[in-house]
Amino acid sequence: MSHKDKKVLIVTGTTSGMGRVIALDAAAAGYAVVATGRDPERMAQLRKDAADHGVELDVRFLEITDHPAVYTLVADVAKTYGHIDAVVSQAGGIYALGTAEQITMDGYRYVMERNFFGNLAVIKAVLPHLRASKGRLIVTTSANGLVGAPYNDAYASSKFALEGAVESLAAAVARYGVKTTIIEPGPVATDVMAPRRFERLLPNEHIENSPYPEPWDLLSRIIANTGAVQPSEEVGQQVLHLLTQDNPPLRFQTAPWASDFVAPKMSADLDGRKVLAANEAYIALGD
Repeated sequence: MSHKDKKVLIVTGTTSGMGRVIALDAAAAGYAVVATGRDPERMAQLRKDAADHGVELDVRFLEITDHPAVYTLVADVAKTYGHIDAVVSQAGGIYALGTAEQITMDGYRYVMERNFFGNLAVIKAVLPHLRASKGRLIVTTSANGLVGAPYNDAYASSKFALEGAVESLAAAVARYGVKTTIIEPGPVATDVMAPRRFERLLPNEHIENSPYPEPWDLLSRIIANTGAVQPSEEVGQQVLHLLTQDNPPLRFQTAPWASDFVAPKMSADLDGRKVLAANEAYIALGD
């Protein structure tokens, strides 16, 4: 089967964690996968991992905060393969930790640019192609996109914003055949707490006689004590299932811990089908 006969999937943020697993699993399942990242060393390792798994990946550099580059890459993928059938937009991370009092305004902007505006640029660029293919849009937020997390204020804010954008969009694009799912993981066994993540945290405001604990140490203890850290290998198979479901949910929590965490707020509509139906009815008022 040639590349042009395969379903074409773009996955962002593939040089570590869930993105890496999703890209490799999708390639093994027969997708033509364009895997993007911004760390050349890790991109080279991903190519090696693909070869070791006996699968082929089209690994490309992408900095999602460079919005013109996002459009250029998407246009080139469409030209190369002739179509784009699905996108998993999940690049992002924790770049600032602390309360709103501690995190600088520039820190908030930095996090929003990467977790919200970067993913929004990807979504805007791919939607014309997904409408043409009646394709799938999957966007990763977090359980903290529904329920805020103490001392993780900037991250939760960015994920709340992304949730709102995608939830608002889903019913509109569904009219043109695009099926949308928001993935909401809880703690996943990635390298999220690796030293390199700590090293890229932005400095916080100095607070005289600060009453707050050190945010990184606190988050490390919280994640260690959840008792429910999900293997990243599970997520790849979950995404493959979502890509092939006839009627995928608007929301999907990847583990029971995540569902339990958001349930006090979302128990009436954990999978988002009710809000999607309500938004479809809302749009119909304009027909």
